[in-house]
Amino acid sequence: MVEAIAQSKTQPWARVLYGLGIRHVGSVNAQALTARFATAADLAAAEVGTIESVYGIGAEIAQSVYQWFRVPANLTLIERLQSAGVQLAGEAPKIPVTEQPFAGKTFVITGSLPTLKRDEAKALIQQAGGKVTGSVSAKTDYVVVGEEAGSKLAKAEELGIAQLSEAQLLELLPDSLHP
Repeated sequence: MVEAIAQSKTQPWARVLYGLGIRHVGSVNAQALTARFATAADLAAAEVGTIESVYGIGAEIAQSVYQWFRVPANLTLIERLQSAGVQLAGEAPKIPVTEQPFAGKTFVITGSLPTLKRDEAKALIQQAGGKVTGSVSAKTDYVVVGEEAGSKLAKAEELGIAQLSEAQLLELLPDSLHP
C-alpha cells in the first residue's frame, strides 16, 4: 500500500487533472489542458476564454473547469495534493508550437504496431501537437494501422479517412521526436 501511494505521486499532471473529476474533463481533454497550462496554478488563474481557446475545449468544458477552480474546497484539495508531493506541473514541451505538424489533427491508433507501444505512439503524436482518441468518427484525420486492426480500420475505410502505417507516422514527425 505504501508503494502504491508513492507511485501515485509520480503520475503526470494530465492524469492528476483527469483524476480530479472535473465535470466534462476526460483523459483527452486533460491532455489538451495540461499541454497549454503547465501547472495547476496556471489553470486555476485562467479565464474562461483562455481555457476555451485550447484546441478541443468547448464553452461547456471551459466553464466547468473555470467554476471548479472557484470552489474553495477544491482549492484546498489542490493545496493538500501539492503538500503531499503529487505532480501538479507538467514537462515543458519538447518542440516549439511552431514545429508541431499535427496541430489540430485527430488520430486513432488501431492494431499492434511493429515497434512502438500504443502509449509511445500516442505520446509522439501529442508531442507533435496532435490529439489521440479511442474511436473513429468523421472528425478523425488519420488512423494509424497496425497488425490485426479490426472495426476501427473498417470504420475508417467506410468514412474515407487517411491511414498511416507506423513507418509513415514516424516519417511525418520532426527529427527531434524520433525515438
